[in-house]
Amino acid sequence: MSTPQALWASVDAEVIATVDRVIERTIAPEARLVDSVAEFPSAGLAGLCDAGLGIMQLPTSIGGTETSTSTYAEALSRIAAACGSTSTVYMTQMHAAHPIHLQGSEEQIQTWVPRLCDGSAIGSIALTEPEAGSDVGAMRTVARREGDHYVINGEKTFISNGDRANVIVLFATVDSSRGKDGVTAFLLDTEAVTGLEPGVPMHKLGQKGASTVTLSFQDCRIPVGARMGEEGEGYPLLLRSVVRSRISAAAQGVGFAQGAFDALVAWAMQRDLLSSKIAEAQDLQFALARLRGEITAARAMLMSVSDLVDNAEDEPVAEVSLLKMHCTTLGTTVAARCVELLGPDGDLVSAGAERRLRDAKITEIYDGTNQVQSMLVARDIRLSAGAR
Repeated sequence: MSTPQALWASVDAEVIATVDRVIERTIAPEARLVDSVAEFPSAGLAGLCDAGLGIMQLPTSIGGTETSTSTYAEALSRIAAACGSTSTVYMTQMHAAHPIHLQGSEEQIQTWVPRLCDGSAIGSIALTEPEAGSDVGAMRTVARREGDHYVINGEKTFISNGDRANVIVLFATVDSSRGKDGVTAFLLDTEAVTGLEPGVPMHKLGQKGASTVTLSFQDCRIPVGARMGEEGEGYPLLLRSVVRSRISAAAQGVGFAQGAFDALVAWAMQRDLLSSKIAEAQDLQFALARLRGEITAARAMLMSVSDLVDNAEDEPVAEVSLLKMHCTTLGTTVAARCVELLGPDGDLVSAGAERRLRDAKITEIYDGTNQVQSMLVARDIRLSAGAR
């Protein structure tokens, strides 16, 4: 893999070197076991947090590392290359902390963000619903005001870390007739509420150690002070939050492609196929060259859009959607190609490529399906054409 210095000027090489050490010592040795027995990757998360890398982009004053988005994206891609489950649990910590930092009260920030950064608390973000999917305006989880409390009823699904979370960022509507204008954000201390019931972890194709559950809310009472911002301010916060989560998914896509590629290279090295002049070996060498080019181009796109997020005045929604769509598709297609190039060994767990393929597929679906990303990009094309 290219060194950060050669890759992009805004990537902090020292941070990436620390990430690589944690991967080598803690994450990579456990990756196959985490996948095979669906084990929550506590050791990998703890290793990153103990190294001071719990949540990279947040200010150091509240426990973060205060890195650039490109540094975070490069780090996450490397974690994903080693272990998809660890990368999802790790990025979900950031996905929970980011909206708290943006719109939480000072008390909420000071109570939860440092704990998410040091790993003493597990975070989750609850948005998706069984019937709403990507249509936020169709949200049916309702938070009804009753004096000094809200009473929440509804269901969320496909919630990462949901059964492990100490704190949950919840998006619910205070009035379903208002559509997106009724969406409001809340911060739930799971140890202090009743009426919240996580389901059993789902059996999944990949990322098996990253716990994913349904959350049921049945007359779940929370104090008004648990609200983040005012009523109806949840939708703008949601939009700002998904920009970060879509960058995470894109970084995972690049990582899964890289992980499968590395597994194929290791297999070829063991068989001395990279120096062989026979036709079959040269075909493999040419295929590897093409795959390396595709991964390098996607990583450059990841770095470029990450820098744009840090430097643009407005959230670059279309660019992030294009990034997410492209890099997650790349993760699946490159991993699938690596499995094919392994021939009869492609199906073997020991070869390592099949795990990256399984882990990669879901990235095309979560954080806004790639069909949704296509719609957002198409809308931007239409608006840009009209502007000319």
